[in-house]
Amino acid sequence: MNRQRASRFIGIDLGGGRGKTTALCELTLGADGGANVTALNHRAGAEPLHDDALWSALAHADPTTTVVAIAAPLTQAACERCPRPTCPGTADCEEPSVAWMREHSGKLGANAGTLGAGLSRVRPLPYLHRATELHTVYRTQLLSPSSLSGAGVSIRGRALQVRRRLAGRGFVMNQSMIEVSPMATVAALCGPVDARGYKRDADPWRTRALVLARFEALRFAPTSRFAREEVLQSDHRFDALICAYTAYLRQHQGWQIPVEFADFADDDGWIWTPPSEPRKS
Repeated sequence: MNRQRASRFIGIDLGGGRGKTTALCELTLGADGGANVTALNHRAGAEPLHDDALWSALAHADPTTTVVAIAAPLTQAACERCPRPTCPGTADCEEPSVAWMREHSGKLGANAGTLGAGLSRVRPLPYLHRATELHTVYRTQLLSPSSLSGAGVSIRGRALQVRRRLAGRGFVMNQSMIEVSPMATVAALCGPVDARGYKRDADPWRTRALVLARFEALRFAPTSRFAREEVLQSDHRFDALICAYTAYLRQHQGWQIPVEFADFADDDGWIWTPPSEPRKS
């Protein structure tokens, strides 16, 4: 996959349409190849980042120099996007992601006991699950099985609208527009304890500070003003920063979609995370 080298990385922790839980962070590529935090927003003036305000904040994003990383599902499950008037059933479905689920259904969840999920197996459901989610939960174990319940209806609908609007501006799925998971990125880089703790610890400020201290390439530019303190105080702003940093690492380290998912990742989706080897039971 050919990618134009970006100099700007925008992370969005996408909340519902009212915008109160939406945050946006912008990183720019430094002369030394590091990532500089240059902007952090959870409001547009006096307004929260509802649809119009969010789009205004993205108005000057150029798909030739910018990658937008969004913490929300940018695709639908196979059955949701299926154009067929009748269903042949999962066993006979020719959709590539459904075929992948059939092939791996007996293996997924075999090691779920190590996650403390109380599950020994998972039954992939093509009207509910995406292959990338199953891979991230049961293979690399960067997300917990509870994440399979998915984002709320309003966030999923909003994410699909954002994807279509960005596509209208020239952004391309899995190139200049990507889906990410802040929790999965933190789990890959810092471990599952920190991934849970930066939201749930009695003192999440300290956990977030420890996580940021591990990101040697990340710096807060003078123009970002009090961004570091804002990141430490808010999990939504912290997540927006992790989204942007994930996009930066993806370019800096040259991540690729695994071959087994490459043919259907644009349709079924791909959650970009730091590369992790599948864990064994």
